[in-house]
Amino acid sequence: MSQRNTFPKKLRLRTAGAIREVFEHGVYQSLGPIGVKYKMAEAKSSRFSISVKKKVGNAPCRNQIKRFIREAVRQERMYLNHAFDICFFVTNPPKYKLESAKVRYQVRRLFNDLNLEPIK
Repeated sequence: MSQRNTFPKKLRLRTAGAIREVFEHGVYQSLGPIGVKYKMAEAKSSRFSISVKKKVGNAPCRNQIKRFIREAVRQERMYLNHAFDICFFVTNPPKYKLESAKVRYQVRRLFNDLNLEPIK
């Protein structure tokens, strides 16, 4: 497997303080059933968090959604020009069955929008 397509721990946004900071001071964007909060980071690379609430569905459904998002981030993160802390979350059950290609398209669109934002 290519090293740049992995999802190592250093790219994960794990600490409660860092996640709280993104949710308090970040910008919200909707990707259909997936919500995203993001904030510019001082780190050298972007960090990601993925969260799916229990009311979204049973465990296999929640895990599938997380796999789709994780795979999309793996494949698209090399196109980010700047470092961001990004939290993906799903709080309500999707009205339609999510597909991997659709999630990847939404993540690519988000990353393209982030590249167009002015640097603060």
